Amino acid sequence: MLPALMVRFNLFESDDDSDAYNTGSEAESEESEHIYRESFPYLLEDEWFLKCFHVSRDIFKSLYDGIAPTLLSQYEATVYDRIAATLRYLATGTCTSDRGVGGYKAMPRAEFQAMFPQTLNAIRQLICNQHISLKPQNRDEQWEAMSYFRRILGPTPGVAFCAVGTHIPIAEPSEQKHLFYYKYGTYSLNALMIFDHRKRIRYVNASFCGAMHDSHLWNSSGVDSHFAQQHAKGNEKCNLLANSMFPSQPWIIKPKPGSVDPTFNARHERALATADTAVHLLKNRFKCLLGKPPIPYTPPECVAVIDVCCALHNMCLDENLPDIK
Repeated sequence: MLPALMVRFNLFESDDDSDAYNTGSEAESEESEHIYRESFPYLLEDEWFLKCFHVSRDIFKSLYDGIAPTLLSQYEATVYDRIAATLRYLATGTCTSDRGVGGYKAMPRAEFQAMFPQTLNAIRQLICNQHISLKPQNRDEQWEAMSYFRRILGPTPGVAFCAVGTHIPIAEPSEQKHLFYYKYGTYSLNALMIFDHRKRIRYVNASFCGAMHDSHLWNSSGVDSHFAQQHAKGNEKCNLLANSMFPSQPWIIKPKPGSVDPTFNARHERALATADTAVHLLKNRFKCLLGKPPIPYTPPECVAVIDVCCALHNMCLDENLPDIK
């Protein structure tokens, strides 16, 4: 795991703690508030935002309202332009090279490179704690998840989640390259993700180097302690599916080699495909994660990119936005 990453979020809780991700002053002047509110293009249609940024106008506006006070005057570009360029990069994997797509005009490269890290981290602080959490959103959620997985798995106790590792291609690091080497001359981060039955991301830790095997992701993440605590409390509704590379724990349901039930492994594979489908949806919406080209930033900055994409993925699911092909 990367030793010098930015602060990780407490992804086990979803309570809205404004102090945890307050990105601006609590006392903005009326004049400043008027300026940043007036600079948002209210007349643009929702379809335009979906086409250019793969998120809705409401999601864009929530980001704008959340970070505008602190980003108001630090760069020549407006707050709207900074968020637009950031989301355009996340959606397409490029920003400075596309011109006129859907009416969007790209930001000059030097300006984009200067503003991107701060804008991205402001968005990260605003949305990640709020939208990525293992804590149930309501009383019915775990029962719905259990019913979903029971229909596929049969009488397997208490399955509510799926866990997978997925590689995110990154540019060749300047230091410790061997830790990030994946295969065929490429470099990556190996991100541990936990999904629910609705394909929402309930946990993400993208701080693992690409050379780390899937078998080490779980033990190195620290997330096992959450499930161990739930198991100790007698909570039988938070088990999860994983592949055979994950460690053996009472709360981790893996394939069973040589099982007396010849259909169990096939059902397990179909149920775990929920996570594979979710990863596919995530990377299709935010094509910067596809590696064409690899994310051209330092590993810690790449972690921030992945975190923000995951939170935005959940926000898009909450709004029932159409999938991106």
